[in-house]
Amino acid sequence: MSKSIKVVFDTQIYLRAAINPRSICGKLFAEWTDYYHLYIAEQIEVEILDVFTRSKVRAKFPQITDATLFRYREIINRAKRVKLQSADILSVSRDPKDDIFLACAKAAKADYLVSEDNDLLVLKHYENTRIVNALEFLHILESRSQD
Repeated sequence: MSKSIKVVFDTQIYLRAAINPRSICGKLFAEWTDYYHLYIAEQIEVEILDVFTRSKVRAKFPQITDATLFRYREIINRAKRVKLQSADILSVSRDPKDDIFLACAKAAKADYLVSEDNDLLVLKHYENTRIVNALEFLHILESRSQD
């Protein structure tokens, strides 16, 4: 199948996948990467790496190790990059920290923004991007794989 789907994942998707690689979020990275193009902006990368290295996160989730961080850096390095200027990050979400994901999705012309954050999910769409949770995105990928 061709990788025609463009997607942006929010930080929670990366974190949940790292915490439990067998979870729905984990499956998106382990089993379904042939079905989509992952897009990322530098601002998102910085946030992900910050979360993965926070002492509180490491204490709560000991499965997040330096090896885990290395693995996700490799995933991030393979993602397609979009450049965001501060003028590109508009105030859209009720949580301003989430606006970077919307700006990245817009710049990438992403089909989907995958999130577990209700501040994003409540929007349902932004520009031409559909905002879905991980389970819904997994179902989308499964249905496309059967075509």
